Amino acid sequence: MSSIDVPANVEEHADAILRVCSYHRRDFDLVVVRSRPHDMRLVQGSLRAAFETLPTAELGILGRLPAELMSIVLRGLDVRSFFYFRQVNRRARVLSTGLWEYELVSKHALEGLRGLLRAELAHCFTIDDLYRTLITDKCTTCGAFGGLLFLFTAERCCFECLQSSAHYRALPPSAFAKLAKISPSRLKRLSGLSLRTVPGIYNMMERPVRRPKYLIFEEKAIQTLLGIRAIGEDSIRNLRSRREQSDQRFMTATAYPYYSLENAKLERGVSCKGCQVRLELVHGDLDHRDQVFSTRGFLFHFSRCVETQHLWAESKGGTRTVKEPELTRRCGYFNQLGSDGRPA
Repeated sequence: MSSIDVPANVEEHADAILRVCSYHRRDFDLVVVRSRPHDMRLVQGSLRAAFETLPTAELGILGRLPAELMSIVLRGLDVRSFFYFRQVNRRARVLSTGLWEYELVSKHALEGLRGLLRAELAHCFTIDDLYRTLITDKCTTCGAFGGLLFLFTAERCCFECLQSSAHYRALPPSAFAKLAKISPSRLKRLSGLSLRTVPGIYNMMERPVRRPKYLIFEEKAIQTLLGIRAIGEDSIRNLRSRREQSDQRFMTATAYPYYSLENAKLERGVSCKGCQVRLELVHGDLDHRDQVFSTRGFLFHFSRCVETQHLWAESKGGTRTVKEPELTRRCGYFNQLGSDGRPA
């Protein structure tokens, strides 16, 4: 996002502007697949460190490879195999822990690693796949800032596209089989991947949802079955006309921050407080209020958002606390608010 032209006077006060005028939509993180903070703390230390004692055993024929080739081999291992390799011995642990891509992913994107492992999709992607997504900030579908990882493809997406784009449709295998007029056993044999769901909230109002044991990535399954002529056009029409349970889309993604190689900073995405102010005062655009920006994207937006500039002016250059909407103060996570952000 460095190509975004941010005015010099805005760039000069960037940190203070972000602190006063933006907020992170925590509710977007909580409604998708996530781990309990306690569980994360328990595993992160062991994932990021090798054993204190020095290695004594070798790696057999693998130990003869030059360091550069060994790194290529490790980057090419799928995530599940990579962790199996880490368990071989201390030398394997040292080599895998020292891999630059793994170091960044295990430090900044642990939810992605855990999400793939819990969804039983870790054998489909490499550490390098997760690393490349980590250092890319754009949603694959729309090009806006994307703060989520779509587990079926390990690609970055934004919350809006996850909710609305046909690309991210997911169905339980039983529903897919019925609509496609194919037996469940044949579907399982031919369609390939399925995602194992895990317990979670999966809706903004924290209401209990029916969680199927597995989900199928509709787009990929249709492509595969069409390619071998296992289904026809009538099956596709049935599938695409089915009304979705939107909660199931949230079971296929997890929060995934962006790591900037340019300045070595981590970004989780921010939203605009001024857009919430406009929504409450004049019933503005709800979709615009929900937009998530990178740091530079927000600074560019700030230079054009009148309400946000008013907040900045009230703060006297970030030196005074300003009154802000309840929704932004709570980082979006307030289930007693209506759709406009006001108390219901």
